[in-house]
Amino acid sequence: MAFDLHTHTIYSDGLSTPEELVQRAKMKGLTGIALTDHDTVDGIPAFLAAGRDHGLICIPGVELSTELEGVEFHILGYQVDHTHLGLRKRLKEVLHSRQERARGMLELLAQHGLELAWEEIVGTKPNAFVGRFQIYQALKDKELIGPDKDRKAFNYLLGPQGVAYLPHRELSTLEAIDLIRAAGGWPVMAHPGRLGDERLLPTLVEHGLAGLEVYYPEHSPAVTAKYLAVARDLGLFVTGGSDYHGIPEERDLGDGQIEEMEAYLPFLWQ
Repeated sequence: MAFDLHTHTIYSDGLSTPEELVQRAKMKGLTGIALTDHDTVDGIPAFLAAGRDHGLICIPGVELSTELEGVEFHILGYQVDHTHLGLRKRLKEVLHSRQERARGMLELLAQHGLELAWEEIVGTKPNAFVGRFQIYQALKDKELIGPDKDRKAFNYLLGPQGVAYLPHRELSTLEAIDLIRAAGGWPVMAHPGRLGDERLLPTLVEHGLAGLEVYYPEHSPAVTAKYLAVARDLGLFVTGGSDYHGIPEERDLGDGQIEEMEAYLPFLWQ
């Protein structure tokens, strides 16, 4: 049994529709997947319907970009009730804040001679999500930057130390954990190997963090072993996923998958 528990669609910063995501998972031979679009659950109904049509286990989820004491954490929520009014209301506010952040980054890009109109960013997106990927893609489409296979331009412009980067201020990490719990979900920290600052992990666990995404394509064997030990020490269950966006040069669906899910995940069988 193989599961990929970290995927994205056109409802956030992915290129696939929910239906295309499910079809690809079936083609790859996966038992199931979770949809974890950034800061939105708008793609979940189509995702679940496609799962029923294709006989694939489909887990409704979300990925929340958060911050605590100056450290950015991405919190995955699994088996969230996507109809939960409190969750939907707060995510609507988060998406509005994301748009303001994106507009600020466009202003910074313009100061460096890279001008983009808002319409060039949004295009035909099915909802209000705007992230760095949309800005990056628009820069490519307008040929303001080249192919950028090594992502040097992305990192220089939009990376955490980039000249046009603005940090997330939409949601605190503790609020995100509470929000996922209130919607009946299980909060899990995404790609801990990107952290660089682990001092707050015990605080998050005390506040309700349930799991750790240990299996991840960018985690080396040493990093994977490290976070397996951390999960054991903190009493967290273990997850894994590809962080799939459908971008050809990036990781594929099923990379970072996790086997024998029933040994790890209480939410899978609820």
